[in-house]
Amino acid sequence: MRRLLSFLKVFRYDLIVLLMAIRHRDTPGRIKGILAAAILYLVSPVDIIPDAVPLAGVVDDAVIVPAVIYGLTNMLPSHVRRYAETRADQATRYMPVVLIAASLFVLVWLGLIVYGLWRLLFA
Repeated sequence: MRRLLSFLKVFRYDLIVLLMAIRHRDTPGRIKGILAAAILYLVSPVDIIPDAVPLAGVVDDAVIVPAVIYGLTNMLPSHVRRYAETRADQATRYMPVVLIAASLFVLVWLGLIVYGLWRLLFA
């Protein structure tokens, strides 16, 4: 379990580094293109193994996308990577506050939706 949590922390950090690096003007276009293709693959209904296949359909996404993120992070030029890591360190410092605020926002919206449906159905 600890190995999984360690992997998820590294994956989250690499993803944030990559997202910060995309904004840098010296990031190669091929890295941006491969990242766009990986995101499209993740949300696309067309997969190597269809999502309808129990467990195996999700596992291919769970293996391919982190591998692409890891590879792209290692392909970054050194000065872009240093810039992105600095920005990622700054961003992760405020991550708990952002997650709490986002959670509250979602809860308020869900409450409003439930209230609206309740009024619509039972009033």
